[in-house]
Amino acid sequence: MRSIASGTPFGPLDMISSTLTGKDVHCDGIAIGPAERQLRLVHGRPAGRKQIQEVPLSPSTPAPTVAVSAAAPSSPDGRRLVLGAAIGFNVEQVRVFVESLRANYAGDVLLLIRWPGLGVARYLKSRGVDVIRVFQTRSFTRSVHARRYAIYLDYLRARLSRYDQVMMSDVRDVVFQRNPFDGIASPKCHFYLEGAVRTIAEDPTNSRWVRGCFSAADAEQLASRRISCSGITIGGTAAIVAYLERMAARIGILPWRIYRRIGHGYDQAIHNYLVHLDSTIDAIVVENNQHIATMALEPRSLYRLDRETLIYGPGDRLLPICHQYDRFPDLREAVEARFANR
Repeated sequence: MRSIASGTPFGPLDMISSTLTGKDVHCDGIAIGPAERQLRLVHGRPAGRKQIQEVPLSPSTPAPTVAVSAAAPSSPDGRRLVLGAAIGFNVEQVRVFVESLRANYAGDVLLLIRWPGLGVARYLKSRGVDVIRVFQTRSFTRSVHARRYAIYLDYLRARLSRYDQVMMSDVRDVVFQRNPFDGIASPKCHFYLEGAVRTIAEDPTNSRWVRGCFSAADAEQLASRRISCSGITIGGTAAIVAYLERMAARIGILPWRIYRRIGHGYDQAIHNYLVHLDSTIDAIVVENNQHIATMALEPRSLYRLDRETLIYGPGDRLLPICHQYDRFPDLREAVEARFANR
């Protein structure tokens, strides 16, 4: 049986609270639309489950438009990369992500944006953020949620020796309060759990994605597992590339328009399959509200907002990364006001 980074047993139903919040989990709202190449899945069933160690709490890709990185080559951030998908977003929708990230991190950042994206590209370049412009059309491609993995994979394969650590992140609903790589010492993939209030089977959206992507037997194996959010993954470059290869391969065998049946965001089903059932993934599973707060399933009372509009979690701990903070209107208003007009 896997264990979570906090040491909590991972898997049994009796660890899950029976009280539901009534809120569904929603992925970052990326606008939708040439089709990525199909990747073949290497056949073979994953081996048995692996044990996850404890973590301290503390060439088909378009050429990017390059901005100047703020990190000196000798600094730790000089060999780090943050990747995000912001296709269809305007400047206001990326401002909190970019401004809060740049206040805490000086390394390379690459965002996918919709072609031509002149206004948002101009803003991102002024903040030292590189872009890849993606031509997206609803009728002839997968949703961006699924498509981003193959683009990231191609980009990283061409730069394997350039970066030591990589973070892949949602954009619209993420705010940084510390350097996102602080405390990440292991080169393994770091997968982050959502709130413990629901299992995959108990969440209507995640359950629909899993049943739409996998066999009934696989869906049953995942039913009692905690939800891991596919919105943010951090790790060493080699481990991230291995994860992306598996994600892109499994996405590649699904029908392009599967989203019409099960909705956008189905990449999270594949992500959870890899987290829970693929023992070949070299990974650490991290409990919620440690390095990242994934907030949609958590009660508002769990978080405190101070006078500087910084968000604190359980134990009055400053959270390095807050994801889905916008689900709470007062937090959204305060955070957006803090970074307005920058």
